[in-house]
Amino acid sequence: MFANIFFFSNKCFATSLALQKLPALLVRLKYLYLSGLCFKKENELRSALLFITSSPNVERIIIEMHRNPTEPVSQTAMNFFELQDYAYVIFDHLHKITITNFTNMKPLMNFMKLNLPMLKLIFIVIDERAVVDDEVEMLKELIRYPRTSAKAQIIFERA
Repeated sequence: MFANIFFFSNKCFATSLALQKLPALLVRLKYLYLSGLCFKKENELRSALLFITSSPNVERIIIEMHRNPTEPVSQTAMNFFELQDYAYVIFDHLHKITITNFTNMKPLMNFMKLNLPMLKLIFIVIDERAVVDDEVEMLKELIRYPRTSAKAQIIFERA
């Protein structure tokens, strides 16, 4: 099963602070494509995590980030992972994550700390507008993160 979710104007599923999973799990979902996602907005971050945490058998996730350099990161999005506990989420079937337009933004960097024991590949396409100094800092930080999968390979590419 395949799900393609666009976030350009999506505000669905983001109203409840207590809701961490959809009412019904998406157990047949194997491939999740999240397009136009902006981690600067709490509602989009919450909606994306709602789909991800409700898909226990997902094998591949593609996240196509939307970047608006003039839009500030909301304070709640900045501290989202500290305020919400996602330690209970374990992706036993997730093998590959692809993130395009990746930037050194705290909510996105914290997303990379999720518990992914079966992960084999993280493919990161760094946003072409990222400055080389920011790119180096981002790579240094990502490499220092503990990985729950000993086999996880991280591949970086510049757009």
